[in-house]
Amino acid sequence: MSRVSACLKMKDLTAQTGVSREAIHFYLREGLLPEPARPKPNVAHYTHEHVVRINTIKQLQQQRSLSLDTIKTMLQEFDYDALSASDDLAMFELSVHSHVNGSLPARDQDLHVVAAKAGLCVQSIQQLHDLGVISITQSAEGARVDFRDADIVEQWGQLLNRGYQGKSGYDAQYLKRFSDAINTLAEFEVEIFLNAFTGTLSEDTATMAAEGINLSNEILTRLHTQALMRFLRRRVENID
Repeated sequence: MSRVSACLKMKDLTAQTGVSREAIHFYLREGLLPEPARPKPNVAHYTHEHVVRINTIKQLQQQRSLSLDTIKTMLQEFDYDALSASDDLAMFELSVHSHVNGSLPARDQDLHVVAAKAGLCVQSIQQLHDLGVISITQSAEGARVDFRDADIVEQWGQLLNRGYQGKSGYDAQYLKRFSDAINTLAEFEVEIFLNAFTGTLSEDTATMAAEGINLSNEILTRLHTQALMRFLRRRVENID
């Protein structure tokens, strides 16, 4: 019988992982571990997959300082062998994203699906890629768009399709100016944050980063709206 399908008892599981029976039962109740095979009411057969997953949970808790809620979401959406091999920065990014968006990063999306949802042609999205506003990658499944970029494209499509399409100035270069300004600002913000919160890229730091991102976004929205209204008022007054 292969190691993957070998039947392990609870005592084997605790011996191989160093995790207590109580902790394993807690992982099972919380959905962090798959249910074992139960040939009889009081008999549970575990496998090497349980050992790997428990060791991954332990590693993510101890070495990455991630909460069990974050780990549970990661185990549901990602391959746990890949998770255990991820570096600190990759795990930190996943954790920050989960705090900001309430979920982990979504999968890349098909370019043609993104175009259809945005009401744009593929060529116009390709132009945004050529300008560095978004990123299109090639895979065995075809052209793919990062899920964050897909949201940007969809919002851009909505703007154009609400009467801005064909209006002078509302083209890919318009969006590139936003992108360039945001990139400059984001580089400044990251430098400030890392200087202020030096040390381990921990779960606590990820929480701080997520809170900072959300609050900064709110501030930026208000500053942007305030500036737009101020300049609009000035232009209207000059026209009068």
